Order: sequence, then C-alpha cells, then structure tokens
Amino acid sequence: MPGEPRQIVLARHGRPELPADLGRPISGREIGRWYRGYDESGLVDGAEPPARLRAAAIAAGCVVASDSRRALETAARLTESEKVRVEPALREVGFPESLAVPVRLSPVAWVLIARAMQMLRCCECDEAVPATRARAAIAVETLSQLADDHGTLVVVGHGWFNRFVARELRRRGWRGPRWPPTGYWSTATYRRPVTPA
Repeated sequence: MPGEPRQIVLARHGRPELPADLGRPISGREIGRWYRGYDESGLVDGAEPPARLRAAAIAAGCVVASDSRRALETAARLTESEKVRVEPALREVGFPESLAVPVRLSPVAWVLIARAMQMLRCCECDEAVPATRARAAIAVETLSQLADDHGTLVVVGHGWFNRFVARELRRRGWRGPRWPPTGYWSTATYRRPVTPA
C-alpha cells in the first residue's frame, strides 16, 4: 500500500492450559520435560482476547502466527482463519533439555533461570543465541515484506522470541518499544515511517 505507514503489532499468545502436574516443584534436570508439556499446551477454555487486540486484528491487513498450538489458537480467537498466515520462524526460542541442578523449585523460577543461563551461554540448548538472532532477522524480513503488502500486521508470537523480533525491527529503523511486554495477550506496536518517493 504505497504512501501508507507500515505497522507491526507484536502480540504474545493467550494464557495456555497447563496440565495439573506441570505446576509442581521440579529439579533443574526435569526442566526439559516440563517445557515440552508447556509447549504442547493449547489455550485455557473460554479465555478471550482483550477487545483492543481483537479490534486490531480485525482491522489489520494480515494476522501472522507462530506454528505453535497456543499461537494458532490465539490467532483463531482474533480473526477468521483465512486471514491468518502461519510462520514457523516465529516459534519460541529453543529451551535447554536439562540443568544439572538437583534443587527443586517452581517451574516458573526454573524458566527464568534457564533463560538467563541461555543468554549468558552457560548451558546447552537446541538453539544458540546467535542462531536465534539469525532466525529473528529472517522473520523480520518476512514481516517487513508482508507489511509492505498489507500495511498493518498483527503478529502472534512468544514472550522471549518477540524480544528478538523487536530488537531486529528497531535495528532496521522501525520505531517502537525496546522491550515488548511479556504478559499473555500483551502487545507492542512498531511503525516504519514512509519515505517520500
């Protein structure tokens, strides 16, 4: 859409429904198993997106979603399926299979510890930080092209990977928050000014 500003609304998926046993304290050695259970979860029954996010999705030229179940179910609650484009490059950042720590903590605490260790490159993971950054660059290239075609996108992604996407968007001149919020259904908007022809 020539002459119109481009806009990308990064959204985190809605709240997933976790199996009951995934809330119990675990050791660091169990974090991979716990995360796989989380990763396979769909959304909580009856959870509805905020009206503002739904309105943004309806008004957007395209809704783009990660290929994870929770992102796809989120997109389905935002708009009709024919308007949703699935982009596997938007999947969440890889996760460690195990942390060699026998202490038992809540899974939420372990996720924060694991993510910090990943960023500091202190643990083995199926996707190293440089690979995540490279994937974010590929994703942003696709999103930029889609924004050129559709004007405004709503992008349903994940708390951690959205941070990498935001960083890459800003690096390419898009204007928006340095740190997108990470709450369920939360959004951050990035705009690319149109340069005069």
